[in-house]
Amino acid sequence: MRSKISILLSSIVALTMLASGALAAGNLVANPDFEVDTEGYSFGEAYGTFTVDPSVAGIVGNAALAKVDSVGANAWEPEIHTPPFDLENGKTYTYAFWAKTESGKTRPLGCRFEQLDTWVGIGEDITVTDQWADYHFTGIWEHPSSPPQVVIHVAFNLQLEDVWFCHFRAYEGEYVEEPLASVTPVGRLATAWGQIKSR
Repeated sequence: MRSKISILLSSIVALTMLASGALAAGNLVANPDFEVDTEGYSFGEAYGTFTVDPSVAGIVGNAALAKVDSVGANAWEPEIHTPPFDLENGKTYTYAFWAKTESGKTRPLGCRFEQLDTWVGIGEDITVTDQWADYHFTGIWEHPSSPPQVVIHVAFNLQLEDVWFCHFRAYEGEYVEEPLASVTPVGRLATAWGQIKSR
């Protein structure tokens, strides 16, 4: 009996790690889950702060709070930029991230793939609510290939509402919904262990 349980547990761990690795392997964004605080991200210091907030759990990994204290003259002031990455002309890419606002608030944001130096890109505006949701966009990159590199650009559209973010992704291809069990292997392993113990 013990050997069957050991084999089953080993298989569950291996499959979960493979699933998680497969999802993470194609991600072009460095530090997507804020494992190293907000390293690689930028946010205008004159407008507020962008910090990992340990009091709010992200859907995956850590959550970072964009606290907007003031805005500039343009819709992109302030703005978040992810760590930069390369895109190739003519290929289909997707960006995605989780976000939510304070309780009872909604928040329009301008989201784009944006090429640094030229400031061109593709994307769409979204409205964030007080419930965690996975916001994403897929399009064909029809601008010159990198360099210059590209970021996921999030503009705050001249509004002061704060927003939490987690699990930034950018990858080649169409949007793929990530089953949360696949990106949180510890939770899945605990469920499987509970099922084994109940037998």
